[in-house]
Formats: sequence, C-alpha cells, structure tokens
Amino acid sequence: MKAQEHFLLPDSPTKCNLIKEGKFIKEGESAKKWNIVIKKDSQREYFNNNKDYIKYKIDFLDNCMYKATVTAKTDGKYPMRIGDVVTYKVLETDHQFIKIETINYNKKEEIVLEKIE
Repeated sequence: MKAQEHFLLPDSPTKCNLIKEGKFIKEGESAKKWNIVIKKDSQREYFNNNKDYIKYKIDFLDNCMYKATVTAKTDGKYPMRIGDVVTYKVLETDHQFIKIETINYNKKEEIVLEKIE
C-alpha cells in the first residue's frame, strides 16, 4: 500500500492549515479522475474526468476540522444530496500529504490527500 510510504515521520505539530486552500487529489489517482479544490469557505469535488462536481459551503469548526454542506451538484445519480453534511478531520500531515477522516451518515472513512497546488 503506497500510503504506508508516508506518515512514517509525520509533521509535528500537524500542519492543519494545508487543507484550508488548494487543489488536492486522492493519493494514487489522477487529477482528471477525482480532485478537490478548496478556496476560503467553499469546496468543489470534481469527478468523472472533471465533467461533474459537487459544491460545498465549508465552515471550520477548529483548526483541524470542518464541516462541508452540499449546496449544488451536477450528477443526479451521485448519492450526495443538497443539504447533506460531511465532516472532515485532519489526522496527520507529512509534507504535502494529508490524512483525513470523513464522516458522512455516521460512516467514517480515512483517505490520504496529496496537495498538488
């Protein structure tokens, strides 16, 4: 698993400010397949070769955690609905890599993002 190459010597303290603005991809995936762009108080998640997106309004709960509320989307088949809320929590950072936990419908998932811009 490629993610194990990172976080052997994580940043201390965790650099949560990395998530506050920029373009991110899931580690090991291309930016065309899936990416997130965060600017100030909004987030857009692009997928389907950048043909579709979900737009969120984000509110930081503290330096390392924010909630994102769906405000618009282009793909009617995608399971997220307008008004849905996802909570993001930064667990660790290692240079440009950020391990986050997402909580949606009481389901937790850990993913590794790479900041590319």
